[in-house]
Parts: sequence; structure tokens; C-alpha cells
Amino acid sequence: MKKRTWIITSIVFAIAITTSLIIDVATMPTHARTHDFHVVIDAGHGGRDGGASSPSGTRESEINLAIARQLERELLNRNIGVTMTRTTNDSLANPFAGNQKRSDMDARRRIIERVSPDLVVSIHLNSLPSHPGVRGLQTFYDRSGETSRRFATAIQDRINDSSLHTNRRATTGDFYILNSTSYPSVLIECGFLSNPTDERLLRTVDFQRVLAIYIAEAILQGSRV
Repeated sequence: MKKRTWIITSIVFAIAITTSLIIDVATMPTHARTHDFHVVIDAGHGGRDGGASSPSGTRESEINLAIARQLERELLNRNIGVTMTRTTNDSLANPFAGNQKRSDMDARRRIIERVSPDLVVSIHLNSLPSHPGVRGLQTFYDRSGETSRRFATAIQDRINDSSLHTNRRATTGDFYILNSTSYPSVLIECGFLSNPTDERLLRTVDFQRVLAIYIAEAILQGSRV
């Protein structure tokens, strides 16, 4: 009798889990273009994958999302459509996936493919603990994309010309998010958490907004070419 009760309980539990998954999938937002020029903003990492961290414990994933939300506002203010790959601190991974990182990245890729954007902008932070004096923003683009190179260069040049004391060149990068689709993509390392000055600035809303304004201005300029 106990065995039969256990079997029935297990079946009911399995049905409940399956039903909840179906509901979750059915209620997921449909990602689609909303403007003539549309950008997917990808806030890197999330959930248990916090990315890089500073000596004081600042998590990359949280700062990435904060900058991404600021960039979303600035782009929308310039009549550029936006889709966010994530809007919370959670991961996009299927909780039952064996490889959580791969599942998370695949979910981001699927969002990009549904939207068919004009540009993908992935927001990240850097860390180089062995050289804590290194600081500043760096842009990357996929190897084969002229449009990606143009936007990455425009963003890097806008930051270089600002008062943020950065002097770098956009360069190619071998990152999954850059190579996972055929859409123009750039990845922005917005600063170094291993540098105390960068960390202090990156934690402030004012600095996050300044970065977002410069990036949005460069994207708007590039969208008119």
C-alpha cells in the first residue's frame, strides 16, 4: 500500500512539474523588432554565474545589468528599438540543463535569432588581478563582420574622445556571443574590477549613465550610415 501511494505521489509530482514548465514556456515574452533600427542588449552573466569580481566583492553580473538598463533607456530615448536578453539578476539557463553555462548562452542566442537585430551589444567587465593598475573600456567585434567593426570602432572612439581617460583601439575577440549568430555584434568590457578606480566608478549610477550615453551616441551615429 505504501509503495502504491509513493508511486501515485511521484506521478502527481511529475505532472505538476511538467505542467509548470509548459506554462512557463507559454508565458515567455515573444521577442521581435519594434523599430527600424533595433539593438539586442546582452547583460553578461547572471544567476550563479557572477562573472568577474573585485577584491571587495563587487560582482560583474550586477554591474553589467545596471549599465545595460541605462543603455536601454538611452537608446529608447533616441528612438532605437531595444530587446534585453535579461532584465533580472537571474541566469537564462534551463534549471534542468546539465551544462548551465551552455544553456544560458544558447538562450541568449535564441533571443538574438528571434529578433533579427541590426546590432547586438554585450555588456561585460574585465579583471586583471595581476596588473591592478590597468583600467578603462575596451570594445571587441567578431572577425568577419565589417558592420561589427564599424560599430565597435565608433563606440571605442567615442569613449577615447571623452573625459574617461581611455585610449584603446577596437579589436577582434573570440567570444561566443560575437560568433553565435550572423548578426553584427560587439562586446564591451566597460572597465576593470581589479582596478580600484574603475570599480569605484562602475558602482555609481552617474558613471553607468555616462557610459550608456556615450555608447548610445555612437550607436545612433552608426545607425545613420
